[in-house]
Amino acid sequence: MTFNNLRRLTLAASLLCGFALPAQAATDYPNDVVRIVVPFGPGNSYDHTTRYIAERLHHHSGEGFIVEARQGAVGGVAAGHVARAKPDGYTVLLAANSTHAANQHLFKELPYDPVADFAPVTTLVKVPQALIVSPSLGVDSVAELIELMRERPGELNYGSSSATGRVAVESFLDQADLSGTHIGYKTTTQGVVDLHSGDLHFMFTDTATGVAQAEGGKVDIIAVTSAERLDAIPDIPTMAESGLPGYEFVAWLAFVVPAETPDEVVGRLAELSNEVIEDPATREFLADLYIQPYPGSPEQLRDLIASDTERWGEMIRAAGIEPQ
Repeated sequence: MTFNNLRRLTLAASLLCGFALPAQAATDYPNDVVRIVVPFGPGNSYDHTTRYIAERLHHHSGEGFIVEARQGAVGGVAAGHVARAKPDGYTVLLAANSTHAANQHLFKELPYDPVADFAPVTTLVKVPQALIVSPSLGVDSVAELIELMRERPGELNYGSSSATGRVAVESFLDQADLSGTHIGYKTTTQGVVDLHSGDLHFMFTDTATGVAQAEGGKVDIIAVTSAERLDAIPDIPTMAESGLPGYEFVAWLAFVVPAETPDEVVGRLAELSNEVIEDPATREFLADLYIQPYPGSPEQLRDLIASDTERWGEMIRAAGIEPQ
């Protein structure tokens, strides 16, 4: 008989006898399948990363971790679902800077409260962005792009297909004291087509997409938004070392669970998650996707959500993006 089966029999017997198991039983978590609810669609780097982490969590814990996609409302559908789930640690949200920082400023109403409805578990990864430019511009660096924009004030245009891309570029323009014309796209692919033709001049996108398009000759990458250069593309400088000191703009992914989830469960899930993220094999997997490991703790994630909510609010207001 396995330990988990023995525990379940013991639990049933204790209930029949009218007494409960001691509090330390919560540290046996997990002893059943855990659902990780993901607010993003399948097939992208976020999805690949989550499925990899789920598989490694199964390896470390012996229990199943399954990924369930619930798309819509920039993560609001998934977050609202998990906020209403039983607080036992068996329904987990893959949270992001969108669900737990930006959305409060992008929407007039949300189907969840990013703070009150959740218990933070831990950060997982950082996802740097890349500054990609049209080959028609003939610029090879951020310095050259800035010089060109100053020579032609207000003439160059820039694109975005998401709040992340829009705010990243507006922060760049604000810090460099530049101006241009914004063009919105439904997808990054549409923006890349216009970059290739020269109808669009520059935009930010996730690094994996930027690298793929650069290898195909459709765009040029001139910088990444991480604090340090990425090991997989060491020749691409950061925005900070390209003349914009302090510029760092990365998306992040984390685990949160419904509020009132026992501290012992939160702590155990954080411990398991950090074991996975700190594994050399995981770091190699993430590097291939241009993603950085970002282990943490419940306290660190709570602080990050608070600081990024304020930071994203400032950037979104500076970008002139009105809540929907």
